[in-house]
Amino acid sequence: MKYIIPILFFNLLLCQDIGQKMFKNGDTDSAIKYYQHLLEDEDLSKDNIIYNLASIYSSVDSLERAEEFFNLAIQDSLNPSAELSYNRGNMFFKSQKLEESLKSYRDALLKNPNDDEARKNYEFVKNEIEKNKQNKQENQQENEDSQKSENNENNQNEDKNQSDENKDDKSNDSDKNPENNNNDDGPSEKESSQSPKQENNSDRQMNVDQNVENILNAMKENEQVNKKRKQNNYSNESGKEW
Repeated sequence: MKYIIPILFFNLLLCQDIGQKMFKNGDTDSAIKYYQHLLEDEDLSKDNIIYNLASIYSSVDSLERAEEFFNLAIQDSLNPSAELSYNRGNMFFKSQKLEESLKSYRDALLKNPNDDEARKNYEFVKNEIEKNKQNKQENQQENEDSQKSENNENNQNEDKNQSDENKDDKSNDSDKNPENNNNDDGPSEKESSQSPKQENNSDRQMNVDQNVENILNAMKENEQVNKKRKQNNYSNESGKEW
């Protein structure tokens, strides 16, 4: 009975080696199928199998499946190893989940403070988070400045349009009331001494008066001529010579 546990452990190591050989030889699909088959064996411990599946999925950038199996590995393990936390941090970084990645690297350093790779990755991800925050703030400030500039431009256009509308209104009022225009250029029609009609009547009356005067003058001349003729006739009849 005391030989059962060592034999099972040896068989588990042998199974793990087979899967690892498949993966190292580039046969990723076969390695995944092999480990999934091992998960169905109730007599085998699932911790290492799940961890290996998570690592393989992460290496081929099947990140959703990798995250699924890493979460299972964390849940099933009473004391997750530094290596598990480190690889989980790598998976989160590939998924651009920087906060989760930073936490995983921190867990790896807590379990193994001498892990230089975990420390470098931790510092790198921390700097990336700070850069992203700074870029976000700068972009937000640029958007606010752009919005303010756009609002100012819109307000200026509105003021210009309002000014143009006021000018148009004044022009329309001037067109509707022409008597209000050019008040200094001369008297209005009501203030004019004579209208064009009155001027025509006056000219016509002057012509009539001139014609009458001409007729009277002609009549006077005829009368004088007739008077002279009468005098001449009278002198001839008397026999006197002039």
